[in-house]
Amino acid sequence: MKEETMLKINTLWLLFFLMIGNSLFAGEYDLDAFLELVKQNSKDLKLAKQELKMADAVKKEAWASALPKVGAQGDYRRNLLENYLFVDFPGQGKQKFKISYDNEFSFNAALTQPLFSFKIGNALTAASQYQSMTDFIFTASEQAIVTFAKKGFYQLLLLNKVVEIAEASELSAKENYDNIKNKYDNGLVSEFELLQAEVAWKNKIPETMETKRNYDLLLANLKNFAGISEEQDLILIGNLETFPVKPDRVSTESVLGIHPEFQAMVWQSRLRETGVKAANADYFPTLDGSFVYVFSSQTDTWQLENRNNNFILGLSLTIPIYTGGYIGAQAQKAKVELEKARINIEKNKDDISNELTNIFLRLDEAEKRITSAKGTLNSAQKAFKIAEVSADNGLITQLELKDARIFNDQANLNYYKAVYDYLDAYFDWEKATGRVE
Repeated sequence: MKEETMLKINTLWLLFFLMIGNSLFAGEYDLDAFLELVKQNSKDLKLAKQELKMADAVKKEAWASALPKVGAQGDYRRNLLENYLFVDFPGQGKQKFKISYDNEFSFNAALTQPLFSFKIGNALTAASQYQSMTDFIFTASEQAIVTFAKKGFYQLLLLNKVVEIAEASELSAKENYDNIKNKYDNGLVSEFELLQAEVAWKNKIPETMETKRNYDLLLANLKNFAGISEEQDLILIGNLETFPVKPDRVSTESVLGIHPEFQAMVWQSRLRETGVKAANADYFPTLDGSFVYVFSSQTDTWQLENRNNNFILGLSLTIPIYTGGYIGAQAQKAKVELEKARINIEKNKDDISNELTNIFLRLDEAEKRITSAKGTLNSAQKAFKIAEVSADNGLITQLELKDARIFNDQANLNYYKAVYDYLDAYFDWEKATGRVE
């Protein structure tokens, strides 16, 4: 009895883990789960995160130029021959004196500190500006990736519907051909009608193949984009039945403050301004202070004898007098880069304005198409219900019922296409206004 109970428990646990494993392998994702997966695995986003780390390193590098530096150095030299000092004393002739030792030891430690330099202040400012610019670039990259993922999510849902309609249409054409061929074999229809049915059926085959290829290509791209292995299934949970309310029109100026790409350009312009100041800073002198400890010892043994210790305090003033026009050339290049950054800002303003206008035109058009497609869909659904009743009463054939179903499915597909186009424009509006969620 006890063994049977344990067997049942083990069986239940096995079924439980199998259910979990199948669920994980199935790879079912709603929009939020899919976006989270993309954020975790997107290689483009990982590259953008590396730029954030680079900005942090640049800031540390700038601070390092302002902080004191401490270094130490030790040396040992072994003299293989002796050195002498030759002195010619009057009345005594030339004499020589040994002035070297077999072993020479030396050690020094130095602390240096910049005391005055415009370049350091500009470097600190530039590092902070670079970090702000990089933050906005990362936000812009993240929003672009999320927008692309949203579009891909709904496009795959749409293509799945397209494949279903194409397969149903091909099957209906094949059944119609089989029906016509049966009538032709019984002498009820002409060869011309048979050939027409055959051509209609075979024309559907490449159309179905193309829709499947488009679906498979997008599916593979989305898997790669989200970091999903080729072996794992990707099943998207969502629909194209609903869509968000059309947003109100907004002015370009109201968008610029929250548009990450535009703000990145603003900070780039500020960085270029600092670059001009940094280039001009090379005209000014720099002052550095130093504090050095020096130790030396010379001996013929391995003992530290004949020691010398010293502490040295120093100042170093560097004044650029003539550099062959190099500093002026660097300043000119910095000014050109600044002007280019300012022109890019104005150009980006125009691009954002044109993009907003285009997006709202697309939203208006898609909204009208949705309204029209909805009316057509209602008529097609009504016609299909009538066809179902007629087929049940034997008033129409099953083939005619399938045709009515295909017309209904096609009307559904046209509605889904209109909704997708609306969503496509809406996601672009989110990105253009910096409101990507």
